[in-house]
Amino acid sequence: MQLSTRCAAMLLALALPTHAASAAAPAAAFSPTDPRHARLYLLERQAFALFDSDDYALSMSQKTRDAWARLHVAALRAKVAGKPHPLAGVALINLSSMDQIDGKNPDALAHANDGLALLAPFADAYPVAWMQGLSIKGYVQAALGDVTGAAEVLAQASHYMDGYIARTPPDKLDPSTHMLRSNIAFSHAQALTRLGRNVEAVDAQRASMEARIAASGPNSPDTIGAYYTYAQMLQRADRDVEAEKYARMAVDIATDHIDRKHPSYARALEALGLLLSRTGRRNESLDYLQRAIAIKRDTVGTGSLYFQFGLQNLGTVLLPLERYADAEPLFMEAERGFRGIEGENSPQSARALAFAASAALAEGHRDQGVERFNAALARVRAGSDKDRDIGQRVYPYLIPALIAAGHGEEARAAAAAFAAETRQLDNAPAIPLAQAAMLSAWTGSDQAALGETARRLVGLLRDDASVHDDAELTEEQRAALDTILAVATQAQDAALALDAMAILAGSRIAQANRLVAQRLVADPTLAARVRRLQDRTKILQAVDSRLLKALATDNGVAAARTERAAVAATVDVERAAIARDYPRWVEANGGERPDLGALRDGLGEGEALLAVMPAFDGVYLLAVSAGGTRIERAQMDRAALVALVGRLRGSLTPAGFDQSSAHTLYSQIFTPGILATLGRARALRIVPTGAFASLPFGMLPQRPVAAATRDTPWLIRRFAIEIQPGFADAKDRRQQMAARDQRFLGIGAPLTFGAVQTADAPRGAGALSQLPPLPGSQAELRAVAHRFGMERTTLLVGRDASEAGLRGRDLSGYAVILFATHGLVGGEMEGVTEPALVLSPPAADAVGDDGLLTASEVAAMRIGADWVILSACNTAAGDNAQAPAYSGLAQAFRYAGAGSLLVSHWPVRDDASAFVTLETVKGAARGLPRAVALRRAMLKLIGSKRPGAAQPYIWAPFILMGR
Repeated sequence: MQLSTRCAAMLLALALPTHAASAAAPAAAFSPTDPRHARLYLLERQAFALFDSDDYALSMSQKTRDAWARLHVAALRAKVAGKPHPLAGVALINLSSMDQIDGKNPDALAHANDGLALLAPFADAYPVAWMQGLSIKGYVQAALGDVTGAAEVLAQASHYMDGYIARTPPDKLDPSTHMLRSNIAFSHAQALTRLGRNVEAVDAQRASMEARIAASGPNSPDTIGAYYTYAQMLQRADRDVEAEKYARMAVDIATDHIDRKHPSYARALEALGLLLSRTGRRNESLDYLQRAIAIKRDTVGTGSLYFQFGLQNLGTVLLPLERYADAEPLFMEAERGFRGIEGENSPQSARALAFAASAALAEGHRDQGVERFNAALARVRAGSDKDRDIGQRVYPYLIPALIAAGHGEEARAAAAAFAAETRQLDNAPAIPLAQAAMLSAWTGSDQAALGETARRLVGLLRDDASVHDDAELTEEQRAALDTILAVATQAQDAALALDAMAILAGSRIAQANRLVAQRLVADPTLAARVRRLQDRTKILQAVDSRLLKALATDNGVAAARTERAAVAATVDVERAAIARDYPRWVEANGGERPDLGALRDGLGEGEALLAVMPAFDGVYLLAVSAGGTRIERAQMDRAALVALVGRLRGSLTPAGFDQSSAHTLYSQIFTPGILATLGRARALRIVPTGAFASLPFGMLPQRPVAAATRDTPWLIRRFAIEIQPGFADAKDRRQQMAARDQRFLGIGAPLTFGAVQTADAPRGAGALSQLPPLPGSQAELRAVAHRFGMERTTLLVGRDASEAGLRGRDLSGYAVILFATHGLVGGEMEGVTEPALVLSPPAADAVGDDGLLTASEVAAMRIGADWVILSACNTAAGDNAQAPAYSGLAQAFRYAGAGSLLVSHWPVRDDASAFVTLETVKGAARGLPRAVALRRAMLKLIGSKRPGAAQPYIWAPFILMGR
């Protein structure tokens, strides 16, 4: 049985025949070929013949165990210089290998220890068996929790292996020896990583990779795994550029050289999926990860570590997508699988359990989350108190949960343990150090230190977001921001809350504009400056880490502060220079850090601002008005409120809606404290993210209602509402369009795709052909055009509503642009990876057109319109279910230079769309503030005699989007 090939991922040591060891110089007083022991050699050959069988069941059968046991008993009786023959130890080491494969780790450790003790006096005569025994012992020690002991044993094995390689002629080293060397180094790297010794782990894994190449060649399935594992180690050591290089190498080689049914092809797909996830394309990564799991299920089965890691990897990609309910069962299945293979105290099962605990917290199951976190800690601590990795995973979630549950003493003890363990990491990142300091202050009595440490942590999170091109927050970062917001709520520190919320909102904006930003950094000058800023920010992170460690140990604080101040100054200068020279790039990446004073000063008379921010397990509210500020955490948790939003959206029909959900949402958001802060404001700017970006706030009833009527006390009756994706101040909001030449451009009623054949048809052309025609959109366009007058109107309808028709037109001279067509959410159809408007299919000979006007194409336009109206399905949405606030097409049009946007949450009835559009434009033309114009248009529609007009399904989808 070739264990290195079958079980490389499980670190199974090779069961090598004795003749493989005979290349080394034997001990002077002993020869492994002494003819006096011929019977032992026969028993050895018989055992190896069974163990090396291609029949896996036979190789792992009781018959094989019995063969090794016979060799062991016979060798114990055959004395060499008064000691048992070393083949007694060889037999036990191979039994330990079988135990390990069967998941019997305690038995494997006992057999390995006994075998090594018997073999020790003869190690140089059986060097490969000796190293095999050390490899198994080290791996099993780590699996049982003794990570420090495992690292020491594996370091010993690696050192011995290096000496063996050095003294053995190259032509005497067969691939099996190199494979054993690779497995030992791999196991050593894993142990070092768990101890937080990431720099050493990189070196160990590189040795494993080089040995794997020597054993199997650069293109083998085994080597592909070594490439990707090396990439993972590099990433943990913050060497991201090198990490990406090796991850891509693994994917490319697997694609070119691996059979699609080979288990290693699944690993390549998984590698690609994880790489896509790292670069912010998590939705795309899911297909690869799910395919990898399916292949593993058919090839290695569900009882392998490969399969369990696949489940866990898929779950970790779902977490930042906020698909916690989907991730949790994956982690629990992996936990059971790891435990079944590695035993009750399996560290891998503890990690899977910790992931499941965080998903439970995010779903609002605090008690279950705390129970799982404690169980994960206990499981690892049962074997060793030196495992730092599990604490880094658990404590940032567990401590705030304990505080929220009122378990102050437990929280204080956990915070002390977190701080102590983090200080002991050899290259502790700045963020965990800052988290540990903040949580220690929160569980202590020094409130001044709490504010200082929270502000330091939010600054580090802001810097960290700026050095990653994908801009997406991990669930660890989201949990850290949730904790900061909890601290800000407790202290009523509005500036701190605004800083944390700006990171949450900015991440959403940057995700929405990822392709836009990519277009911008195609400018080599900007690209170089951005990379330089990111490099300097990484240096600042390292300096921050040194300062935080100095503060934690009270050693070298002054020097660390001086160093930090100098580096921070250079970063601030570079960041300010880019903001000055490339303001659109800054806006596309989430905007500059907001200032609370400037935000308040930017509010108009009678205007207030309300931020509604789901973080990790909570939803936080920040109200800002001329009269003051107020921060609250909603009484219901994030998962429950997100479910309410989904229930309300799903219930909306022309005949009614879920009145209970609508009023519950109102009472959760517009609490007495929030309403008191908003005071007498009549205009409200709302900054929502996540699921709340899809909430039509205007339709929330201010008191319980049984049905929608003309007199229902909707929120729109109290406030004129404008939606903002972020916290940019209002100083650049445009003047009313009354002073401008009111030229109108209408685009809509495109031809359907149907059977039209094009040279550049999108991959989703089949699905596009299923979209229905929009006969009412042409009537809507003509009704609006009549208001402006045909002499000031341009209509592009039918075949003219095309990419070519827009591309050749100067759009800067139109005051109002209206699109009346289908809108698509990114990922809604195959091949449509970003939000898009559906236009007419291009001509058969057209090149470069696909009939879709995507968000990144919109962003490249130059639009001078005061109004852009997107009267289409889903134009307020982004590119996933937890999309950034109005991130999709609306954000792209704003980026292209549009003033205000009027967009819709769901498909709009033609007559209602035309009515609201016309009334809003007319009101703004008379000088009304735009939010007020939209509010009056909605109320006028509600009060009209149009069929069903009082139902929010008819009037509520429209939103006004500002900056």
